[in-house]
Amino acid sequence: MIADNQALTLNALRVTDESLDRQVQTAALYGQAALDQLDMRISELAGPAQEAAVFVRIAVAIQMRTDDLGDLASKHVTEFTRAVREACWFYPVPNGLFNDDCSHVPALFEHGAAFTPLRLLAIELAGLRDVQSMLPQIKELVTEPASESVATLALTRLGAATAAMHSLAADCVTSGIDERCYAAMALIACDPRIADDGLLELALNLDPIIADQAWAIATSRDPRSAVDHAAARRDMPPAQRARIMAMAGYPDSIINACAEIAETEGEVTVSQADLLELTLGSIPVEARCVPNSKAEKSRALRTLVLRVFREAHIGLRNDADIDGWQVDSILAHPTQAKQVRLRDGRVLSLKVPPLGRAIQEVSHPLRQWLYIERATTAQRVFSLSAFDVARRQDTSMTAAEFVDAMVDR
Repeated sequence: MIADNQALTLNALRVTDESLDRQVQTAALYGQAALDQLDMRISELAGPAQEAAVFVRIAVAIQMRTDDLGDLASKHVTEFTRAVREACWFYPVPNGLFNDDCSHVPALFEHGAAFTPLRLLAIELAGLRDVQSMLPQIKELVTEPASESVATLALTRLGAATAAMHSLAADCVTSGIDERCYAAMALIACDPRIADDGLLELALNLDPIIADQAWAIATSRDPRSAVDHAAARRDMPPAQRARIMAMAGYPDSIINACAEIAETEGEVTVSQADLLELTLGSIPVEARCVPNSKAEKSRALRTLVLRVFREAHIGLRNDADIDGWQVDSILAHPTQAKQVRLRDGRVLSLKVPPLGRAIQEVSHPLRQWLYIERATTAQRVFSLSAFDVARRQDTSMTAAEFVDAMVDR
């Protein structure tokens, strides 16, 4: 699936999702004839093609509101877990912007009463689709060993995290067991309030890959400290360090990143492109295309950086346009500039940063960080996934923009 390509953006995801939506809606118009054809194709195919057919079959069943969805999901959920999960997560296509029909999720929960895999899927879907009506049932299952982790995460996504979840997350982080550490990170990413400074510090000391979402929270809470901490970590993946610098948006970090890009052969990496897009608002053609000249790439980057800095009223040295990429040779007042943050080519001054235009153009990992930043700075649950269907991400961002506009008034 296109979501598996970490380099692609929400705009790219939207193209595929809209095409799938149209195909599912069209198939639903043909009724039982379409279902029969899909069943036949599932029996004939194998491998990824068969999995794709299962995805479409279940998506069409949800779109048509057929009575056989429970039996169909039970039949395929063990062998084609991802196909069943994502079809139930993404569909049906709503009739209006805020008319999201989730009635199939409680139905799957009831159908799975005697079939654990289906019931666990329904619990997960309740969190992913914000099915508040299922809160009582999920609360009852949170103490059962078979469903504890899934139910706990669903409750957190539903905004029903309890004080006990802090202790649970801390126990998971200190266990040293990767699976439990990942579970803790999932909880914390949905509701960063679970992680106080002590727990977050523990999480940051995990393997950087496991701690990825913890770094997003740390950067949201104290961007300058996160940038300095990341600079001292030799084991941190370059892409993760670039995400920290991008979200922080400090001029000195931007200059250092541009210095690295200017000295590197070829086009910018995904993480470098993300940094330029999120902080400066654009990526020079000379940096994006290959083959390219180091000199031309450096010149284009400098032109962009100086323009954005001047528009943001960041003091520059008189010879900033001809000297090297050292911070002191570009910034007139480096210490003062350390207090300035840039987002989408402008000074970032709001406590809760707007999601903004750039979120459409950055890769899946950085977009997920920006969702976590939203939850952290707003001090509330914002459990949107960068791998959710594009239309739902668009709707959530529209709602967030509306809230921002009301607050600004």
